[in-house]
Amino acid sequence: MPPRQPLPRTVPLFHNETLESFLHRLAAANHLPADQLLPLLKIRRTKKTPADTLLEPLAAAAGVPQRALELALPEFLDTDATDKPGAIGRPRSALHTAIQRPACRRCAHATGITMIVTCWTTHDRNVCLRHRLWIGDGIANADEQVDISRLPDTLRAQRHHRNLVARHGRRWVRNAYPDARKMYFAWLQQSADPFDLLDTARRILSDGTGKLPSPHLTLTMVFHPQVVRLAGLLAGREWERRAVATGHVAWLVEQITARNILLGYVPKERTDPLIQWVEQHFSTHKFVAFHRSPRIYDAFFPRETIPPPRQPDEADAETRWSPFHPYYRC
Repeated sequence: MPPRQPLPRTVPLFHNETLESFLHRLAAANHLPADQLLPLLKIRRTKKTPADTLLEPLAAAAGVPQRALELALPEFLDTDATDKPGAIGRPRSALHTAIQRPACRRCAHATGITMIVTCWTTHDRNVCLRHRLWIGDGIANADEQVDISRLPDTLRAQRHHRNLVARHGRRWVRNAYPDARKMYFAWLQQSADPFDLLDTARRILSDGTGKLPSPHLTLTMVFHPQVVRLAGLLAGREWERRAVATGHVAWLVEQITARNILLGYVPKERTDPLIQWVEQHFSTHKFVAFHRSPRIYDAFFPRETIPPPRQPDEADAETRWSPFHPYYRC
């Protein structure tokens, strides 16, 4: 029987923290090895153990209300229970594509937490605008978070990214963003750096330890605005409409230069990352539209966050069927 009294030392909750991170903090505060905390509480946990079985005993041990613990840790939120206050819009931790990253170290310190906090997050949370820290792609430890006060375009890109989600729907921006990153960095590998932009950027940036960020992380931060613009272009439907009307992707190619994503861009061959992405995009949408199954649809285009409830006859605003003709050509 687990103890009904809290442990001698409790720890503050942090929004969207992972269960493992919370257990490590609670164990460290009580001077216990992390792997001994649950056995001490008489809690048996395996890979198949539902997270909600830990809710009651863990809340008692941590000295917090069950509801507060449930709202703080997304593992305790049932993605089907959209009627729970505070559940809608939270990261879906059960997805195989779910993202874990260190929380902004300054946000954690502001709540009185001095230990490492790992959180479930969404693809668009790359910058902490309050503290102007890069907390996104390429960060594995809180000390690696970089102050990007001297990269105003990257700060603006965070707001732009948030607006794109509101405009096109989270599902579609999330679907396009990782492909936009791969595509853009594939283009960068084919170009030189005559103005030593990379070295210049590294010299003006530093992480929490005062060290220069790695070349890859520097590229990620410096060119984040272009990646966000490309993701917004790919997530929209305008290029699809024009492609169907004309039978080619000339407008999409032109927009990459017009929107300052990549100046002078012209795909030279069919193996170009953009052409390959368009073909894959067309093929996937046509397959999903042919089957018309919500289960297949959600498998190819999973929701990143818990959606709001819908009426039985209400259509999903983020559902898109392919507009392409079966013999569409790039």
